[in-house]
Amino acid sequence: MRYVLITLLVLAMALSASAKKDWVEPTTMSRGNLDCTNAVQAFCGGFYMGDNTNAPNNVEAYGCTGWTESGGEIVYELVLDDCYTVTVALLDMTADFDAFLLGSCDEADCIIHGDTGFTSECLLPGTYYIVVDGYNGATGTWNLEITCELCDCPTPPCCPSLYTCYDIDFNITDVFMTQECLGGPIWDWGVPVGIPMVACDDVPVTNILGTNVAGDYFESGEAAVIGPFEITDYCWCMELCHFYDTESGYDGGYVAISTDGGVTWTPVAPARGYDTLGSSYGAPCIAGMEIFSGHQYNTAFLRDCFNLTQYIGQTVHVGFFFGADSSIFYPGWYIKWVKIGSDEPSSPVEESSWGTIKAMYR
Repeated sequence: MRYVLITLLVLAMALSASAKKDWVEPTTMSRGNLDCTNAVQAFCGGFYMGDNTNAPNNVEAYGCTGWTESGGEIVYELVLDDCYTVTVALLDMTADFDAFLLGSCDEADCIIHGDTGFTSECLLPGTYYIVVDGYNGATGTWNLEITCELCDCPTPPCCPSLYTCYDIDFNITDVFMTQECLGGPIWDWGVPVGIPMVACDDVPVTNILGTNVAGDYFESGEAAVIGPFEITDYCWCMELCHFYDTESGYDGGYVAISTDGGVTWTPVAPARGYDTLGSSYGAPCIAGMEIFSGHQYNTAFLRDCFNLTQYIGQTVHVGFFFGADSSIFYPGWYIKWVKIGSDEPSSPVEESSWGTIKAMYR
C-alpha cells in the first residue's frame, strides 16, 4: 500500500509539473542578479542530472515571462560553434520546474522558455545559458537533455533596430564630402557598374556611394565623409551595408571618426574586425592600417556594425578612407547605407549588448 501511495504521489507531481501554467506578462525586475560563475559546462547531446535543493535563489522572474521563479536555480553554459536549433527537455521532474534559454548571463535576456522544455529558433554561434528554476519555490531533482540540429545561419541584424536616429541611404541621397588622403580622388556617386545590384535586406541598388562607380578603381587615396551625427544613449551603434572587391592587402579601406569637423581622425573597427593589415609598401591612406580588403565578399553586400559609445555626447563625422596602389585594379568599395541607432538608452553602457552583437560574427 505504501508503494502505491508513493507511486501516486510521484505521478501527481509529474502531472502538476507538466501542466501548463497561466501566462503572466513579464514584470519590471532588477537585472543582472543571475550568478553564472559556477555554471555547469553543457554540450549538444548532453544528459545532465540536476538538483536545486539548497541552490542559490538569485532570480525571481525572467524577461520572457512573469512566472514566479522563487526556487533555487541551476545554470548550464552552452557554447555553440555553429548555427543550431537547440532543444532542451526536462525529464523525470520531482517538482514543478521551468527551463529558460538566455543570450547572456542576464535574466532579462531571455530568448525562450518552457515548463517541460523548449526548442529554439536558429541560433547564431556564441555562448548561451540554460537555467532551470523552481516555479513558486519548487525544489527537487530532474534530468536535462540537450539536443542540437545544424541550421542555416540567419542574417544578423548587426545593430539593435528598435530605434534609428540616422538613416543615410545612397539610393536616394548624394550628400557627402571628400577629403584627400595622400593620394588622388576616387569617391563618386551614381549607378554602379560591375557589382551586385541587390544590397542588404534584398534592397535593389539604384545609386550608390562608391570608388569610381563607372568601373574599376585606380591609383588613389581619398576619404568620403558624411555627417555630422550626434551620438547619444539612443544613437550609438552604426550599421554599414557595403560591398568591396579589392587587391588583398594592397588596396582597400577603413572607417574613421572625427570629432573636430575632419581635422583629425580616429579609426574604428567593426564587430568582426577588419580583414587584414594594409601592406606597409601599399597605397596612400591605408599602409599599415587594418582594412577591409580582398574578394571574400565579392558575390554579395554585407553588414558591418561599429560601437560608437565612446563618442556619446559628441558630434561626429564618419569617414570612409580608401587607398589603391598603381597596379591591379578591381571594382572597389561601395556604400549602400549607413544607419545609426540602438534599442534602448541603457544599451550603450552594457557590455552584454555589444557582446551579443560581436557573437554574431564569431
